[in-house]
Order: sequence, then C-alpha cells, then structure tokens
Amino acid sequence: MKTRKSTAILMTVWVATFVLYLFVKPDTTSKPEYPTFVNSVLSNPLSGPSEPSAR
Repeated sequence: MKTRKSTAILMTVWVATFVLYLFVKPDTTSKPEYPTFVNSVLSNPLSGPSEPSAR
C-alpha cells in the first residue's frame, strides 16, 4: 500500500515539529512554592505593626 503525497508531507511536518520542540524546549526547573509576585507582596515592609495581624 502506497501512502499518498499529502500523508507523507503531513507526517514529515509532524516529525520535524517534534524534533524542533526537543531542541528549543525550556529547561525543566523546580517551581518555587509561591509565584514571585506573592513573595514580593509578603516581604514588602509596611508602615505599621512589624508583625502581620492573625488571620
């Protein structure tokens, strides 16, 4: 059974996309517990009591 030209092109593009992804994918790093903006808000000194109020 012979594959059609369009099927061969589609498979080639798919394989090329996967190989390109392997070369340009970002490094997997451990994620911090909190996003950066949460850490910056929690560590922001405020004028007032030095300890935050209990929740």
